[in-house]
Amino acid sequence: MKILLLGYALVVPFFLVACNGGAQYGAGVDTGTPKVQVKDIFMRSDLMGKKVTLEGRVVSQCASNGCWFYLQDETGQVYVDLSRNGFELPSLPNKTVIASGTVARSQQAFLLIATGVEVK
Repeated sequence: MKILLLGYALVVPFFLVACNGGAQYGAGVDTGTPKVQVKDIFMRSDLMGKKVTLEGRVVSQCASNGCWFYLQDETGQVYVDLSRNGFELPSLPNKTVIASGTVARSQQAFLLIATGVEVK
């Protein structure tokens, strides 16, 4: 019986990690920031330089070390930069994530400089 319990104790955490559900990266999601949609980043100038939270799917990701990804919700997609705050994500194709960070602009594009990400 003890061997069976030990087996469960070793196997269950493996499956939980493999699913990535609930995994947090960086500082985690900031629950104190307003949750907005991707379109809001592009249409609301008052969000520039402000912290926000977005939820959507990972539709494209840095293949070499997971330092950025594109998040897509039902209103659009936006580039999410993880490297400026020194963290990375494992490969998460089509996974739903929640990301908190600061809205910024680089050249002609808007982006989110993420401080934390959580996998749903």
